[in-house]
Amino acid sequence: MRSIILALLLVWLPGLGWAANVALVIGNSSYRSVETLPNPVNDASAVAASLRAHGFDVTLANDLTRSDMLNTLRDFRDAADRADIAMVYYAGHGMEIGGRNYLVPVDARITDERDARLEMIELQDVMSQMSGAKRMKTVVLDACRDNPFVTGMKRADTGRNVGRGLALVENAGADTLIAYAAAAGEITPDGAEGGNSPFTSAFLNAMEGPSVDVRLLLGSVRDELRRSVPGAAPFVYSSLGGGNYVINPKPEPAAAPRPIAKPDANAMLSDYATAELADSVAIWEAFLATYAARSDHTLYILARRNRDLKRADRTLATLPQPRASVGDPATSLAVTPLTPNAPAPPVPELSRADAILEIQRLLKAHNCYGGRLDGLYGRQTAAGLAALSRESGSRLNMSRTSATEQLMDLIDALVVIDDARCPEVVIVRKPTVKKRATPSAPTAAAPTPAPKAAPQKTETDHSVFSNAPNYCPQFGSSPGCRDGDRIDN
Repeated sequence: MRSIILALLLVWLPGLGWAANVALVIGNSSYRSVETLPNPVNDASAVAASLRAHGFDVTLANDLTRSDMLNTLRDFRDAADRADIAMVYYAGHGMEIGGRNYLVPVDARITDERDARLEMIELQDVMSQMSGAKRMKTVVLDACRDNPFVTGMKRADTGRNVGRGLALVENAGADTLIAYAAAAGEITPDGAEGGNSPFTSAFLNAMEGPSVDVRLLLGSVRDELRRSVPGAAPFVYSSLGGGNYVINPKPEPAAAPRPIAKPDANAMLSDYATAELADSVAIWEAFLATYAARSDHTLYILARRNRDLKRADRTLATLPQPRASVGDPATSLAVTPLTPNAPAPPVPELSRADAILEIQRLLKAHNCYGGRLDGLYGRQTAAGLAALSRESGSRLNMSRTSATEQLMDLIDALVVIDDARCPEVVIVRKPTVKKRATPSAPTAAAPTPAPKAAPQKTETDHSVFSNAPNYCPQFGSSPGCRDGDRIDN
């Protein structure tokens, strides 16, 4: 009997078409009765590729009419009923009428608020088609753009119940998450033409980040969007429980970028050079993760700065750009971006004291500095640079007025010197002359000149120095040294 049941399961299970995670991604750009949106199709294609890379079975559909949207949702319902997680990602126009949210097909002609149910797709209907998913239902709407349909109805006085942006969802059901690109009643820019919207860019970056619960992932989307579009406030509604809901699982470590071998100095320098040639955020992050235990090393600090610079460049590329208005200025539908020239996030820099401290560490590693690591430029630092210049054949210059950028260049030069070492230093003590006792003054006879004292023998103390605490510098003195002590090279 058990063998019959097993055989039946082997026959039936492939036909069930079970999928753990499924997604429907829609991008509506080519609207027929209003101005075309430049980015939703780009957004949908990029999101679909990202979800596929993270294990989703994805249906991508662009520029859908109302009939197409209804048929696509009906087909997606069958996939959602067999899935653990079902997601709908929509980029395009959306609007709120009378407290209800609608997605706008490309063939919609909306001149009156009473056209809503005839011309558009209600969000509640979208959610009902995915209600069969076992663990989570999620809808992500990048649909909070400035809507020309709303503008037209307001002008014609046929949209008294039409809101700005999207409305809150009151009854979403259990195990549901809904994310808007802007807070309820607010809008967000579409982004530079030919790219992605600021919201979609932040979503894609979060998907490539650490594998975390979807609520934390959308929190990082909100943080990045606030940086790229000041004043933006994405909204997330969640009725999820206490489990861990992940939509960006990462592959096994074996599938990660090239593993970096032993974390020794030579391997670190070689891997830094490899990362510098690739110069991508992912490669720099892999380098930083591998050498996290050496976070005080110069190469680690430089790698972190390079990673932050690449992140800043990527953020700048997603900033909205102004578009020229077309036609009568009074009726123009052009969108003005919120922040066309937002500054890039600050990139951390070494202070001057930290740079000098790192120079002293590197000199000490080459046996060329025996002073205290204090981050202050002085004679011992200058002497160490001069000594290492002689040993390595490099020109290592520094002065009290060197700018921080010049110090960073000096650090780069010191890092690549690998085999030069300063010789051990012989310290010669100055001879000590014993003083004769002063004779008491004679009382009777006239004073006779005292004979000249014979020269006293000198004692020379030879000791070997190798970065010892009682090192007497070449110029000046330090605690434990007498004036006039010198180094005999």
